[in-house]
Order: sequence, then C-alpha cells, then structure tokens
Amino acid sequence: MKIVEYPLVCWQLTNGAVFGQLLGYSQQVVADDVKSLRSSFSEYIEKQMKDSWFYEPEIKNVRIKNISLEVRPHYQENDRIYPVKETLEVKIDAVYGSNESGYYECFLPLLHKNFYFYNEKDLDRLVEHFSRDTFHALTPDDIYNLLIPSTPWLEQVKVKIPKRKKDKDPQWSYSQFKLLNAISERLPHARKENRKGTPDVAWERGELIDHLINIVINEKSNVLLVGKSGVGKSAVIHDAIRKITNQQKTKDFFERNSFWRTTPSRITAKAKYLGEWQLICEDMVYQLETSRGVLWLENFVMLALTGGEGPEDSVAAFLTSFIQRGKLRMVSEVTPEELEVMRRLIPGFVENFRILKIDEMDTQTTLKLFEYFNQYISKRSQVSFTAKAQEMAYVLLDRFIKYESFPGKAVRFLMSCANRAIQDKTPEIDLPEVIANFTQQSGIPDFLLRDDLFLNETELKDFFKVKIKGQDHVVDRISDIIKVFKAGLNDPNKPVATMIFAGPTGVGKTATVKAISSYFFGKGQAYEPLIRLDMSEFQHPSQIYRLIGSQGKLIQHVRQKPFSVLLLDEIEKANPLIFDALLTVLDEGILLDAAGRLTDFRNTIIIMTSNLGATNRSSLGFRSYQEQDYESNIRSFFRPEFYNRVDAILAFNPLEKETILAITRKELDDIQQRDGIKQRGVQLQFTKNLIEFIGEEGFDPKYGARPLQREVERLIVAPLGLLFIENPTFANRTITVDYDGKEVSFRY
Repeated sequence: MKIVEYPLVCWQLTNGAVFGQLLGYSQQVVADDVKSLRSSFSEYIEKQMKDSWFYEPEIKNVRIKNISLEVRPHYQENDRIYPVKETLEVKIDAVYGSNESGYYECFLPLLHKNFYFYNEKDLDRLVEHFSRDTFHALTPDDIYNLLIPSTPWLEQVKVKIPKRKKDKDPQWSYSQFKLLNAISERLPHARKENRKGTPDVAWERGELIDHLINIVINEKSNVLLVGKSGVGKSAVIHDAIRKITNQQKTKDFFERNSFWRTTPSRITAKAKYLGEWQLICEDMVYQLETSRGVLWLENFVMLALTGGEGPEDSVAAFLTSFIQRGKLRMVSEVTPEELEVMRRLIPGFVENFRILKIDEMDTQTTLKLFEYFNQYISKRSQVSFTAKAQEMAYVLLDRFIKYESFPGKAVRFLMSCANRAIQDKTPEIDLPEVIANFTQQSGIPDFLLRDDLFLNETELKDFFKVKIKGQDHVVDRISDIIKVFKAGLNDPNKPVATMIFAGPTGVGKTATVKAISSYFFGKGQAYEPLIRLDMSEFQHPSQIYRLIGSQGKLIQHVRQKPFSVLLLDEIEKANPLIFDALLTVLDEGILLDAAGRLTDFRNTIIIMTSNLGATNRSSLGFRSYQEQDYESNIRSFFRPEFYNRVDAILAFNPLEKETILAITRKELDDIQQRDGIKQRGVQLQFTKNLIEFIGEEGFDPKYGARPLQREVERLIVAPLGLLFIENPTFANRTITVDYDGKEVSFRY
C-alpha cells in the first residue's frame, strides 16, 4: 500500500462553492468546501484504480504564477471585426511544474491549454503566446467569461493505492500481446526501467515534435525522420511518444496508442524454418493493429537486407502491402546517405513514408543546449559545468568529432564528464576536467588541444629522435605535420595526414609509425591507437569486401578507433581495385558502406609502407641514397589519381654504422625496463665491445635491423633468465655485460 499525491488547482466561485480540477486530467468537481472536494476526487481515483487503471502524476514541484497580459477586445458585426480603442489588462494564472525528464509542463486551467517548455525563463513569453491565441477577436463579455472569479490555489489529493495484481484482467493489459513483447519493447519506459541517466529530451525541437505527433496520430501516416547522425532524431521520437502517452492518459484502453521499438534482426531472430519469419511478421502486424500500435523501427536499411536472399524478398518487401493498406504504422530514422541506399535497394518502398527532415542546429542554439544540459545534470546530481567548460567542450567537439552532429555528441560527451565528476566527487566541472576527459577519449595530449600551451619544437624532435635513429629528415617532416595540426591549419575534410614510407626492410618505418601513434593518440585511450593491416592479405579482387565492406576489417577498426594511426603495410601488394576504393578516403576522409553507414577517417593519420625501389639496393651502405628514385618508382606504380592524394612520400635512409650502434644501445637499454629486472633492483651496464658485437651480429644486409632483437634475446636476455633462476635471491646488484672477443660475459 502506497500513498500517491495528485496536484489539484482550486478557486472560489461567486456563490461560495469551491471548484477543483485535477492537474493534467479532465476531471472537475464543485463542492461546498475543500475537504469535500478532496474526498470526491479521492473516491473517483480509487474507483478508477479498481475498474481499470489511473496514471500516477508525473509533474512535481507544482507552482502558480500570475502573469499580466494586455489584450484588445473586438466586436463583430456583419462579418466585420471592430477593435476596441482601449486595451484591457488580463491576469492569467499559469500552473506549472517539472518532471523527471528534465522539462516543464504548464497548464492554463480556464483556457483549457497546456504546453511543454525547457527553460523556466521562457514561461512568461509562452503564456502570453498561447493566451493571445485564445483572446484574439473576443468581445469584452467573452473575455470576462474566461477569467477565473478568484485567486486560485493548490491542494493535494492523497490516494492510497493497493499493490496491483499483474494481469488481473488480460483484456486490459498489453501483456496479452506476447509476440510484440518478445520481439520488441514497449515505450515509454517506466521510470524504474529508464535509469541510463542520459536525457531523452529533444530540446529546442518543440515544433518538430508537434508536427510528428500530427502525422502519426491525426494523419495516421508512416514517418521517416531524416537527418545527420547526432541531430536528435531518436530524442524527437522519444519526446513525441512521451507526449502522446501523457495526452491519452484519460482515454479508454482501446482508444490509446501503444508504441513498440524493435530492429529487423529481432523480428526474424526466432525464425528457424523457411517461411517462418513471414508468419511472425503477419502476427506482429495483427497485434500492432489490435493494440493501435505504432512500430518504431531502428536500423531501417537492414529491413531491406534481412529475411531473404536479396531486397526483393526481404522483410521490407513483405511488409510493403501491409503499410500501403494502412494495417501497419511505422516510424524510423535514417541519415541522408541511408535514405539513398534504401531507395536503390528497394525502389518505391521509401515513398510509403512521409519524410520529415531534421536540420543541424546553429551555433547559438547549440550553446543553449549546453546550458539546458547543465541545468538537467545539476538537478539530478549536484554537478555543474562552468561557462568556460561548456565553451571548451563545444570547441573540441566541433573541431574533432566531425562524424556526429550536435546535440547528440554534446550530450554523450557532457554525460561522460558528469559521470566522472560524480565518481571523483567533484561538484564543479571546469576547463581542465573537460580537456582531461576529451584526452582520455581521444588520446590527443592536452598541449595539442589547448592554444595557451606552448609546443616546444626541441622537445618535439627529441621525442622522435630517441625512437627513430638515423632518419632526421623524417623527424623534420613529422614535426611539420604536428605543428600544422597544433595550429588547427590541417584540412578538416581530409585525414590528418596521408603519407607513404618508402625504403628497405628494417630501417625503421614501422618504428616511426608506432612513435607517431604514441605521440598523437597515446594519452589515456583504453585501446591501442595503431591499426595495422597487412595488405598482402588483399591481393584478390574478391577480398575487397573483407577490407571495406560493412563488416570489413578497415571499417570495423576505424569505427572502434576513430582517433588512430592507420598503417597499410606493403601497400603495393594489394589488389589495384583497393587503391580505387581508397580514393574517397584519401580525398574526403569518409567511406560509405553498402548499408549507407559513413565511416569517418578525418581523425586518422594514414601511413602506407612500401618497398618499391628498394629491391635492387643494399640495405647496408655508407653512401647517400636518392629520394627521387623511390618517388619515381612509386609514381610509376600507382595511378595519378591515387598518387596525387598522398600528402608526402618519405624515403628512409639506409642504416649507417653509427645508426646501427644507436639502435643497439636503445634495444639494450630497454631491457632495464623489464619487470624481472626492476623487481630485483638489478642495474645493467653494457661495454662498448658488447654494443659493437651485438650490432654486427644483429644487423643483416637484407633484413636491416629486424634480426637485432632476436640476437639481444639470445645473447643477453636468455642468459640473464638462467642466472636469476639458478640464484633466486639475486637482487640489488649491478651486472656488467661484456664481450671479450670470444663470448659474452656477465660480471657482478
């Protein structure tokens, strides 16, 4: 047994009686006093609970505000309207409150109007707007009849609600539609189910929501919401469903609309045998028609790719006749690209839907949404964003998250910032917290994101020179790319950079790629920011789909890691058709798959490695190389359309003797960082003789420095492992590793 309080607005009539109306409902009662009024409403609600059902109030914190309005009465005579010279001051009583969705609802009792709004500051303006509609062209007598005779006040009707037995009367329950409950979910969610925290509110989309409601409920048409990813298509549908449900609370069960959300794969998931999914679809349509149901279908394009062998015998084709006969009402959302794909897959199907376009919001409206979200989250969790934090979030999202539009990307990012602040018990989110959160998601270090932080060129080059030996010209070119990126001057409609690394095996091409991925995207990401694809796996034309199809390796990796370095290893070994497929990626930074999904490459650095021009060279040499030779071979191999879309071709030097020794020293120094060495407190020292010996043993004229690591493992790491196993207590000592001309020795 629980007690529910229903808000009640009351006022005194001229005869002394009290008039009352349940807020949000059509029920009205006149009684001698307030006590009798509350008792009448309480009895009515309890009776409704027993007979069928009566919704609990959603509006909270109800208040009354008196708003003055100047109106000009009119007289009408012989189809002519004559305005009165003087205006009248009319006082409008607005009753309003908030709900758990983060927006407000306002009631104008005697005008029989209600509306939703998102900012309390807009209340006066909206009341004036809706009131003028009513008072337009009314006579003074008509206006007087609309006015409340006394000042209204608020009361509460307390009702004891017993625990309701489930399915007491199946005739009045949606649980009887077993198939619909199995393949879809009914909306809107109950409050206890909707705990994800993200607001499903379409701020600043009020007119669009009303338009959608009119099409679905009054015109009984099917609707496709078309807009870019993130513009708020799903939020508009959520808000429309919520608003329709609230408006139909007092209607009989079979006069209400029900709403169900599903996907094509869920519809056909239970089908085991040929023809079974068609029976499921027929039963689904029957149950939707019986429950006055509207189906919200997600992943609209897959409707034409699910069911049969092709679009002509797909679920979309099967449902077409039901849609055309009005037996099935559907709502769905698509991007413009998905809409065109659907038109190509199954011509004529889209024409069964009303197209409702959702445009991107302008900058001013978007910034208002940031403040709406700030109000929403501060009410729920006592966490707030400063103005500078909101501004920085907008700048970062606008520059880097190009594959999604506002407000979707803003809500997701701000929600992640808020969740982190709640965990850290930080009441105010300022600029550093926003940048730290964005760095964690993208991996981009803060000094590349913030204009107020200086980029030290010496430190920049030193970072790469430690990791890349003997390739100073490559370091200089990479440094230039980073400086352009830092200044925000890179082309926003292309990948950050597209390069070909040319040179023989083992000269540091892969090591350079790893260094770039670590510098650009290695600060806090949960995943490794390097995507490496061996292009020798894609030598046959039939393998193109395995690379760039909807389930292809390239598509999957970049969707999972939008901020990353893409390494296409040995690019010349791929089938030439793949080069043509990559033209759009190199030129526009996007790729469209067969399902109409856009994959964004504009936050990736694309690096292709190639051995073209290196087959007739010696990797070990002390003579100068000619960069133009590599470029000439690459130019002659690729088509001009592909070659011209590459930003830079970097030819790697053959390894000099000093470079080989430097690489050897680096590999030996890296042993010191291994867990077994650090845990024992052991210090390693390597003599000059040893370094030269390892360098000679580990370098191969054909394979470059690649065998060096194997020799380090064989000559140094393996003997150290044996030493530690034979001496379990060995710790806190210094080991000098030397070569005496015959063998490697360890002194300690």
